[in-house]
Amino acid sequence: MEAVSKRIAIIPRPRGQFNDPGSFLKAIGRGCEKFTDKFKDWDHLFRADASVMKKDLGIGPKQRKWILMWTNKYRLGINPYLIQTSKKHTMKRSERLARAKRRRHD
Repeated sequence: MEAVSKRIAIIPRPRGQFNDPGSFLKAIGRGCEKFTDKFKDWDHLFRADASVMKKDLGIGPKQRKWILMWTNKYRLGINPYLIQTSKKHTMKRSERLARAKRRRHD
């Protein structure tokens, strides 16, 4: 028989401009602000784990991981800030193939 361990979520107090889930999700960016209505309050945002976000709230894997990373950083005392996505690999696959084909023929 397996022992199931329950993790106790540490819920930090709101600080500075981050006093509700909406302001927090908007600050971390990457489309997370559209999930503001899914979190009832500050406690709900910090108590929700990956399975709750997936099954109950319907949040996709990229945003789910991003939200969990930032809630963890906030617990450690790091205020959220916007990190832009890399522009290096934004070319479509068809464009990359066309470029490679041109290079082969040159």
